Amino acid sequence: MSRMDRRGSIRLAIASALAAILSTKVSASQIDTGSRIAPPTRPMRFCRIVERDLVDGQSFRVSRGFTVEFSQIAEGYLISGRQSDVSVNAPDALSSFAELEQQRDESGLFPLELNPFGQIQSVNSDRLGEEQIEAAVEQALSAIARLPMPEDEREQARLFVAALHNTGQGITAHMPHDLFAPASLPRRTQQVIALPDGAAGRVETLFDGQLDPQTGLMSTAVREIVTAVDGSERTTREEWSLTPV
Repeated sequence: MSRMDRRGSIRLAIASALAAILSTKVSASQIDTGSRIAPPTRPMRFCRIVERDLVDGQSFRVSRGFTVEFSQIAEGYLISGRQSDVSVNAPDALSSFAELEQQRDESGLFPLELNPFGQIQSVNSDRLGEEQIEAAVEQALSAIARLPMPEDEREQARLFVAALHNTGQGITAHMPHDLFAPASLPRRTQQVIALPDGAAGRVETLFDGQLDPQTGLMSTAVREIVTAVDGSERTTREEWSLTPV
């Protein structure tokens, strides 16, 4: 890959990482499912898979499973849960992040509060393992410093690691408001994103979900974030599912 091609690929990767937070800026007032949910009393399995395109056609994929339970409260429902399993697939260059993700427990995501229509009202904002995350970032930056590449490309790689770090937990903390009771129609948004080097990219987000007719809850949902820079594209794909244990 030429220097210009590599620079463009890393620039696109930076944009894709930064886009994860921007894609969630949909006001709860824009979402109206219109139907009350009827969660089961039995435990359920909540699964979240995130796959992000990286440079050179590689990807970073994390799958997490949780055992969750719904309980009724005055304002709606409370979801309590704990992580039950995790699987990580990543290129060797990001092995420190892969190891961190494999060891990290995201049970701190719960509890979540839902209104009677299934919209998320609050998210547990605890950020777990900050010291571990910082250590992984330092390891990645040290590895980049040893790579045989020109300094301008090295700086772009550092920016990518920083962007990946800054948005690593952002998708979890900024789930779609109607994730557990998706609106009946798919939702598509577009926006412009500014990059660290002054360039600009375009971000397109598509969110769609399927309901269980018995409970009114999400059975499966997908969010795709497509980032375009300089005529090239990268995709971040999130998949969620809620099934009986």
